[in-house]
Amino acid sequence: MIVKTTEYNSKLITTFIQWYFVEMPIKLLKYIQEYISVLSYLFSFKFLLKTLFYPWKNQVYAYPTKGFDIKLIMQVLTANLFARFIGAMIRLITIFIGILSEILFVIFSVGIVVIWVLSPIVFVLLFVYSFFL
Repeated sequence: MIVKTTEYNSKLITTFIQWYFVEMPIKLLKYIQEYISVLSYLFSFKFLLKTLFYPWKNQVYAYPTKGFDIKLIMQVLTANLFARFIGAMIRLITIFIGILSEILFVIFSVGIVVIWVLSPIVFVLLFVYSFFL
């Protein structure tokens, strides 16, 4: 089978352009979407929001069962509130770090896709520009 060179070259160029500007950006966006879902699963925002005011590591003190010692009751109440406060702070910091990491990943990913699409165009423009120097 003899293939004409011009026909083969034109088909090769159109196939490359189709792959480079259509198929690969779609694949890149799918990969980005998968990584974003992995980051969301890793930071488990839903679980962190559900358990926002739970005590840190579920460490709570039991209230006294016998007698009425107001000092002991206030100590237990203070310790339990402090454990809930620490738990909320750590969960809020984790949520903040998770959101920040997702935002940075999206910015980085958009940059990768833009560089992917624009790099051949910039290469051709610089190549043409070099003839006029």
